[in-house]
Amino acid sequence: MQHNFQSYAAEIEKTYSVIEPHIQKTPLLNSKELDTKLGMQVFCKAENQQVTGSFKIRGALSAISRLTDEQLKKGVLAYSSGNHAQGVAKAAQCYGTEATIVMPKDAPSIKIKKTQSLNPKIIFYDRESEVREEIGARIAEKNGLTIIKPYDAMETIYGQGTTALESIKQAPSEFDVALICAGGGGLTAGCSIIFKNHYPNIQIFTSEPLEWNDQERSYASGSIQAATFIGSGLCDGLLTPEPGEIPFSINLALGIQGLSCEEKYIFDAMQLAKDIFAVELEPSGAIALANLIKHKDKFQGQNVFLTFSGGNVDPEVFNGCVAKAKLGL
Repeated sequence: MQHNFQSYAAEIEKTYSVIEPHIQKTPLLNSKELDTKLGMQVFCKAENQQVTGSFKIRGALSAISRLTDEQLKKGVLAYSSGNHAQGVAKAAQCYGTEATIVMPKDAPSIKIKKTQSLNPKIIFYDRESEVREEIGARIAEKNGLTIIKPYDAMETIYGQGTTALESIKQAPSEFDVALICAGGGGLTAGCSIIFKNHYPNIQIFTSEPLEWNDQERSYASGSIQAATFIGSGLCDGLLTPEPGEIPFSINLALGIQGLSCEEKYIFDAMQLAKDIFAVELEPSGAIALANLIKHKDKFQGQNVFLTFSGGNVDPEVFNGCVAKAKLGL
């Protein structure tokens, strides 16, 4: 793919002006205690406090805002384990259209309940025996619905990039490093376009669990690598089968690298975020801080940006995770 990054950056700025009335301007959190523990300045973009509890509302609003009146009249469809589902359902309300959500029946109960509260039409499927994209394509074709992709579409990526745009306006100084939670890679792509436009020398890393590190392996090899499909599935929001083609192409061109970590660092990150900022992150939303804890020696003395990408977690899951935290920082 050929990329015009200046054009992309301008599109992200335009998108922000369109979606701003519908989103929260989430805080960029900093703590001297955390800085001292890790040996660097850390700025945490608290998208767990976003409308619907994650950054996904940004991409959903961006995509739906670009639809024609005819498309809005027919409705939209999304497939998601929860955060994109909520984002699309809420964005559909904002633009007066109907949302159909294809959702795995084993999604976290809090994500199912929160999605249901937004009154979309929900179709559950079996993650082990059915393919959500195939189900979604059939339903969309039958009913004339527009599919709102979770990451592999520029109109979604433009929305996710507003996370970085907002953060730059909030930051007291330039970022040297950015660690971004990554499933399909759309948040990384959108943020990287903006960060590289403002800070050409910034180092940017995707963050994943070690047992589901398709992003890390893909950037190391220079080609898309499938996930290994092993591990506990703790980070349910990151369990994409492989990086999206469009975000991977963008991130590869911008020199993005990958980081991953074992689950014990996720438990520590969730506990640390609660202790210092009084926030409860879902495991997927804590993965950037988890990787920063594991790889802290790489970033000593630097200004580090990271994402708290979501906070939709069942209480028993959260309590179980923090009970395993050791915090041997």
